[in-house]
Formats: sequence, C-alpha cells, structure tokens
Amino acid sequence: MKVEDLIISIANERDMWKEKAMNMVEKSTHEELVMENQRLVQHLEHDETVVPKELYESVKSALAEVNRQPHVKAEAYDMAWKEVDRSNARANYWKKEYEKATSKKGCNYVFSEIPNDTDGQEFVDTMKKYLNKESYKIRVRGQHIKEELKGTGATYWGQGLNESSHMRVYVDVK
Repeated sequence: MKVEDLIISIANERDMWKEKAMNMVEKSTHEELVMENQRLVQHLEHDETVVPKELYESVKSALAEVNRQPHVKAEAYDMAWKEVDRSNARANYWKKEYEKATSKKGCNYVFSEIPNDTDGQEFVDTMKKYLNKESYKIRVRGQHIKEELKGTGATYWGQGLNESSHMRVYVDVK
C-alpha cells in the first residue's frame, strides 16, 4: 500500500468519526466511544512509521477533541422522542377536531322540499330578512319540475324557480 493511499484512508476514517461525533446522537455509552477512539489511536501509533508525523498529530488531536465533546445519554434521547410523539398526538387530535367541526355531512343545501307557493316564498323571504348578511349568503334554487311541464322539453337546459314545484335553500359562507 502506498503512503498516499494510507494517508487518504486514515484521513477519511478520521473525517467519518468526526462527522459521526458531530451529527449523530450517540445511543451507546461514552466509554464505548472512548474505547473505539483509543483503538484508532493505537492503530495510528502502530502505523506511525508510515504516516507523516503532522498527520498523525492532527488525527490524534481530532480524536482527543471527540472524547472531550459531551454526549447525549440514551435516556435523554428517548425522552425527547417521547415528547415529539406526544406533541404529534396533540396536533393530530386538534386536526381531527377541526375537521369534525368544519366538515359537512350530506348535501350542501340547508332546506329542501319547500313548496313553491305563497307560504314557501314567505318562509324564504323571512329567512333572508333575518340572515347575518356579513357572514352568509342565501341561494334559492328550484327543485322538482312542475307536473304540467314534464315531458314538454321546456326544461331541457335546466329549470328556473318559476318552473319548479319546490325550492331548495343553500346557505353559504361568504
């Protein structure tokens, strides 16, 4: 093995351990990490004759720095994830409650089968009179074709309120 290849492999191994120490929450004990670093230092000391002294010293100091860095215990890691799970459960609960409160079950119309006569028209006019017009709007549409117009083709493109026997009332949020 060439000296350059050995230097590159040791440098890569050092970078890998440094990245693991910086980016990973360590679940193993601190002692296991120290033992692994000591193994690497012994490996470097063994190969000291092949590795340039400055690289050896920089790797050794980087490993010593990793040993000095604080590590998160497994219990703290587990507690943090339990808290994340609890907050996700709370968020899901409130999401379901919101969907329950805002979702519609059934059709969009509020009233149907209102007879299209004077009583029905009076009922619709009274609703329009007392409606909160800042937040809602009412639409009145025809329902069921009048008996005398069935089969004539007069309502081929839809029917108006005057051609319907009943009315539907839609209340929409503005």
